[in-house]
Amino acid sequence: MNKIIQQAGAIPFIFDKELKVMIITSKAFPDRWVLPKGHIEENHSPQETAVREAFEEAGIHGVVSDIPVGAYDYHKFNRNYHVLIYMLKITETLDSWPEQTFRKRQLLPLKQALAVLSDANVREIVTAAADLYSV
Repeated sequence: MNKIIQQAGAIPFIFDKELKVMIITSKAFPDRWVLPKGHIEENHSPQETAVREAFEEAGIHGVVSDIPVGAYDYHKFNRNYHVLIYMLKITETLDSWPEQTFRKRQLLPLKQALAVLSDANVREIVTAAADLYSV
């Protein structure tokens, strides 16, 4: 039986007249647009992981939600993953960050972000979360 690998990720967002979402390219598949996410390391919470991955992969700092806004499962490279997704309100966008040579990033209005996000499960979570966070 395969162990399920636990991950956490973020929906990085700002309100600038409308809800905008930061998306990034996948490191393994650079033509795919995704959310920052990664493995939950020992002694780290899912929220800490979401914050760390947003910094490492997208070059942003922010405030993470207390509870996840969604979760999904996926299979890649013969492994099974379970991902918790948190909202992350962007407080700072950095000019340089650890994975900038591997990834592109875009801050897009919600509808544009949904149009290019590669995974249907992720689009569904972002749509539901946007409804919760709309003002």
